[in-house]
Amino acid sequence: MFAMLTAMSHRSDPCFDRLLPVSDRYASLPVADAFSWDACAGEVGPGEWYMVAFRSIRRPGVDEARLSGYDDWAHAEAMHAPGFVHYFKGPTSSDGRCMSFCLWDSRAEARAAAGRPAHIEAAALTHESYAEYSLEFHRVRRLDGANAFTFEPYDAIPGTPTSGRPAASRLAPRLALS
Repeated sequence: MFAMLTAMSHRSDPCFDRLLPVSDRYASLPVADAFSWDACAGEVGPGEWYMVAFRSIRRPGVDEARLSGYDDWAHAEAMHAPGFVHYFKGPTSSDGRCMSFCLWDSRAEARAAAGRPAHIEAAALTHESYAEYSLEFHRVRRLDGANAFTFEPYDAIPGTPTSGRPAASRLAPRLALS
């Protein structure tokens, strides 16, 4: 199952590798505010991407090695999928909160990749690994001439502000697992 980890050849744009959480509270912030987006905005050309953000609170005593192994396997698989742009595996805070995200060229490509075996296996660990989780779907843009990214809920009408800030993010309902 983990043999694919050695075959990682399709890398994301190196500038996205410089993204970092802005603070220990990053997993509770809107995705637009949670990371150092300005660290790479000037190096990314104009475009539009589909983002899936996964927010979670880990259950106490979760098997971190197992969870990480499945996540790494799903990441390796995604890197070879059409439309993959970047994956950020967020650090887990002391209270078990985490936010990770994946950028794709399109929603259709992200959905197709979610149906691949490693992702299905990793997603199957959700109920045993997380006390709560939510998925957020965002449209991420960098307009020509702009030196920043904008974020909006994917299903919003493009260009319609969702708050007073252009980089607004709205949380999806949280699923509490028992």
